[in-house]
Amino acid sequence: MRYCPHCRRLNPSYPVICHYCGRTWYVRLCPRGHENPSNAQYCGTCGSMDLTETVGRRPWGLYLLKILIITILCIGVFLLGKLFFLLLKREVVILIVEFTLVLILLMAGYVIAISILPTPIKKIILKLNQFFLKNIKVVIMEFGQTAKEFFNLILKC
Repeated sequence: MRYCPHCRRLNPSYPVICHYCGRTWYVRLCPRGHENPSNAQYCGTCGSMDLTETVGRRPWGLYLLKILIITILCIGVFLLGKLFFLLLKREVVILIVEFTLVLILLMAGYVIAISILPTPIKKIILKLNQFFLKNIKVVIMEFGQTAKEFFNLILKC
């Protein structure tokens, strides 16, 4: 559900435009569907003057609340995991779990940072992610092929 601060009503699902007042959330759309900043007078892509009205600017309190909630959840998960594995007293398991939790916290921080960024910057970062993931897959495939050839040579000897 999505709350509209302009008409103060809840919309089912996660619509782009409020079902009750027809305003958009934090971006202005032209008739062709191009996203523009909330303070835009013209569409930056097609130049149209016919832009939708927004519910207003995104409040900073929402950013802070989102960061606070996710931080508390991450710290809580970390502390519960730490308590659980302190009771087990297994050194290797503890190191593996701590490493895993650190990776989870880093990924959560990355997701939070991406979700807070403005849309144009978010798109650039996601394109870079796709580029790096594609290159990593190529490197892993090449490494796998090389390792397979190496093991075949060893087995022949």
